[in-house]
Amino acid sequence: MIITDAHIATWISAGWLPFVRISAAMMAAPLFSHRAMPRQIRLGVALMVAVLLMPWQPTIADFNPLSLQGLLLTANELLLGICLGFMVQLVFEAVMFAGQFIATGMGLGFASVIDQQQGISVAVVGQFYMLITMLLFLAMNGHLAFIQLIADSFAVWPVGAAVVQPETFSVAFNAIGGMLRNALGIALPAVVALLVVQIAMGVMSRAAPTLNLFAVGFPVTLMLGLIVLERTLPALLPQVERLLSIAFSNMGAILETAHVIR
Repeated sequence: MIITDAHIATWISAGWLPFVRISAAMMAAPLFSHRAMPRQIRLGVALMVAVLLMPWQPTIADFNPLSLQGLLLTANELLLGICLGFMVQLVFEAVMFAGQFIATGMGLGFASVIDQQQGISVAVVGQFYMLITMLLFLAMNGHLAFIQLIADSFAVWPVGAAVVQPETFSVAFNAIGGMLRNALGIALPAVVALLVVQIAMGVMSRAAPTLNLFAVGFPVTLMLGLIVLERTLPALLPQVERLLSIAFSNMGAILETAHVIR
């Protein structure tokens, strides 16, 4: 078999743009973008999926990744992949925000650790919720469903056939607002319970002004907060399932904004 420049150009045309979309989605999605995940594994998985999809990808005539057309198509696939991965990342952000809300009500807002995925300081309860969500994501094969949806996206949005539209970013921005609402919904039962405790502490301080509220109230709030956390933790599973379902629906809505250019 003789490999010519035409063969190499065809392979690049069929494999480069899918690889860009898949790798960008993994870069923005949870688990794959974690700092503990070696870049070689992430790029290897993206390359393997792109190679498996190459036989079904359309070829672009005279495609050159370094030309103006190639750079524009690469940027388009990069933006699309980031938007798709960002939808799943919002699920974890919602859970982390809910944990931070609960930590503030418990009085543990000052207890923070470094999030290994994002490199920022987050509350301990928020990091705990994040780890539980990651385990649930793996237990539900969410990573496999994510890869399958990315692979199926090429049937709805073929490479080089559509461009990212303002409606695409509109879906992403609306998802951010939904993430804040979902975070409040996850934290609401615990926050309300802790608010009742804070009101009770306030009534006690008015009834007994000489009472050292910090010495008495903080241990009581912390203990009751841990009890509330333990009682509300089983409800996290259906919440994560619902959020993942919304995230995958948002990914489908993004793909539906495709505007065919040829």
